[in-house]
Amino acid sequence: MSQTTSVDEKLKDGSRSPSEILEVESQYSIDPHAETRLRRKLDLRILPIVTITYTLLFLDRGNVGNAKSAGLVADLKLGTYDFNIGTSLFYLVYLILEVPFALLVKKYGFRLVPISVVCFGIVTISAAFMHNKAGFYLTRIFLGTAEAVTMPGISYLLTRYYRRGELTLRVGCFMLLAAGCAGAFGGLLAAGLLSVGKIGSRKSWQNIFLVEGIITIGIGLLFIWLFPTDPETTSMLTEEERSLVLARMRADQPAIKDTKEEISPKLIKRGFLSITTVACVWLYIVDNLSVQGLGIFLPSILKANYPEATAIRIQLLAVPVYVCAAGVALLTTWGCVRFRVHWPFCLFGGICTVVGYSIWIATEATQKEARYAACFLNMTGGFINGPVVLGWAASNASPDTIRAMVGAVVTGFGGIGSIAGVWAYVATDAKTGYHAGNSFNLSCAASLCVGCIALMLYQRSENAKRERGERDYRLQKPGVDTLGSLHPSFRYIH
Repeated sequence: MSQTTSVDEKLKDGSRSPSEILEVESQYSIDPHAETRLRRKLDLRILPIVTITYTLLFLDRGNVGNAKSAGLVADLKLGTYDFNIGTSLFYLVYLILEVPFALLVKKYGFRLVPISVVCFGIVTISAAFMHNKAGFYLTRIFLGTAEAVTMPGISYLLTRYYRRGELTLRVGCFMLLAAGCAGAFGGLLAAGLLSVGKIGSRKSWQNIFLVEGIITIGIGLLFIWLFPTDPETTSMLTEEERSLVLARMRADQPAIKDTKEEISPKLIKRGFLSITTVACVWLYIVDNLSVQGLGIFLPSILKANYPEATAIRIQLLAVPVYVCAAGVALLTTWGCVRFRVHWPFCLFGGICTVVGYSIWIATEATQKEARYAACFLNMTGGFINGPVVLGWAASNASPDTIRAMVGAVVTGFGGIGSIAGVWAYVATDAKTGYHAGNSFNLSCAASLCVGCIALMLYQRSENAKRERGERDYRLQKPGVDTLGSLHPSFRYIH
């Protein structure tokens, strides 16, 4: 490790010219055996904690769908569109606050993530005491505020520990295991809590919010002490491991002087307007139409498909949909890392979604098995592209400020798709089997297929231009150490 340490010191020397920095970069020699041991340790120490954290987020966000199928709308006397308005308020607040909160995490550290878990656990418990429309709206607004810290914080944490080519599988692990566990466990837990009767003064759907909120707060308080901190200061790494983590960061980001540069307006602008990020925002928006729309309305959709089924059976029918989707999607994120490519897996997810919604549109209400199978395809396609698109964006983000922002920008503006997904399934369309909502999702899934091919072609073209030296002029301008993904030696992982 002595060699990488000396290289780190040289790279911090701001007096070096761009050509000297490039020469120093070529001196990196990272022991692959030490790197394998480090990666294994990071997987065992970081992934379980962030997966549990995101499971709680997904559980507390999606339990309103279980509550809806158990009578929440009638009990709160919500009008035809009130449920959709309340759910949209959650995503609107989430969209507005994610980027500012991501920059706060960069500035003040990762402890903000478990603190946010405690906060949205408190909000979830308060939802058990809602008794009218105003209470429903307020709890959704406060839940969106509390959860806006969590996802960008986790995404940024992973970019601080893992290399570009390793990210997508790790993003997939925490997103998919969490979504699958939250969907399956949430359905089973909801079914159990609905059959319990009263818990104190609470009953029916109120039990769901009460128990899940208590679980969330308990785990959040524990994670305040267990959640990983920055690799430059964490006590979970030895000094040799810390040097290796920092060397891996520098090897992945051409010409950087510091692994955490100062936040600047120029970098914030690039964080919003990078072509890759903008493209991934669109892909995430249309993917969110399926994931968030189905995540909240799957019980309602299943109820429309099986009108004679009890509330408990509806919860149980949703469980295998989540498990299957998470399993298939996790395999695709492994493929992204194994083959160092994203676009074919993104395209596969889009095709699954297109086929699934086509089945719903083309079949009659009596063809229940076909429509139930379509739910598997729709959820699988949605689950695939959540981590694949976010991993695609994060793998091509540099320097550190843009890495901190990318998860927030993609998932935050991706919330537009969540809002649209909420309005794709309105109560007045239930009698048609949600034909309008499924048609809307079908057209958006088709645009996802086109978008992922277009982004791949752009990145291939840009890599070819850099190979030919057409971007070398950037080395003659000031600020080479913050070029990051714009650096001539940076190659996109498409």
